Amino acid sequence: MENIINKKPKLNPEQTIHNWLKVVSLHNPKDIVSLYTEDGVLLGTLAENIKKGRENVIDYFNEFVKKKPTGKITSIFIQENNDFAIVDGTYTFCLNNKNKEQYLPARFTFVLKNINNIWMIATHHSSKQPV
Repeated sequence: MENIINKKPKLNPEQTIHNWLKVVSLHNPKDIVSLYTEDGVLLGTLAENIKKGRENVIDYFNEFVKKKPTGKITSIFIQENNDFAIVDGTYTFCLNNKNKEQYLPARFTFVLKNINNIWMIATHHSSKQPV
């Protein structure tokens, strides 16, 4: 199996987001949170409040992975320089809630920070698509 947690060789910003989605689909909160900076910020799709720092971000993913999410990126746009990248787009999650599938289209913005040649998630905002 491909090692999707190890980010070497360096992934570009788009590959970093695709990798994040693969890791989320494996349902291991510790692995997901390892992709965020120590002081990363998450405004989660289903969150009631902002999560700052890995210890708070993991609280969100501990609950989110109970829904057995899988996802697909439906659009992606990247702005990049040497130190930061902004990745905007849309994705659709399939959530399994009590053996019933629920599709959740959402939009996202990731701010990635280049730390030792690895793109880490500094800020992640996700919200449900308006109907």
